[in-house]
Amino acid sequence: MKTLLILLFTFFSISNLNAQTIESPDFKSADDQTTKILKIERNAKFTVVTFEHTNDEGAWITLNSGIYIQDADGQAMFKFIKAENIPLMPEKYHFKKHETKTFKVYFEKIPTQIKSVNIIERAVPRDEPVSYLNFFGVKLDKSGTGKTYKEMVFEKAALVY
Repeated sequence: MKTLLILLFTFFSISNLNAQTIESPDFKSADDQTTKILKIERNAKFTVVTFEHTNDEGAWITLNSGIYIQDADGQAMFKFIKAENIPLMPEKYHFKKHETKTFKVYFEKIPTQIKSVNIIERAVPRDEPVSYLNFFGVKLDKSGTGKTYKEMVFEKAALVY
């Protein structure tokens, strides 16, 4: 019995070594100001990004199944697997009132050595009237200052004056 408990503990400990959750990750820029990244989970099978989108009555949201993650250097690409709680194009979710919608997007597993990524729903010119879930320079660790990107920019601007 004792041996079985030790084996189970060892198995779950090793399984959790590959798991990582980053809450409210820092990022450099985003195309969509109504959506934020709540967390990024890296486990043995997937990278799961949990988003939160807030909008008003009459607005809609959909996800392009062509969404992908690339490392910030653009060398590796990780494909979309599935989504939960958000329709895929051409279907849309229509907001009936001011509300917040949380959804998850699953991607291929990102290796732990990659520390910064871009999440690209659609590579388009920035002047297009529709916004996409494009996030750039998303940090996959909390090794920095522990401050959000906006806080860091605000502090740098204050130093100039």
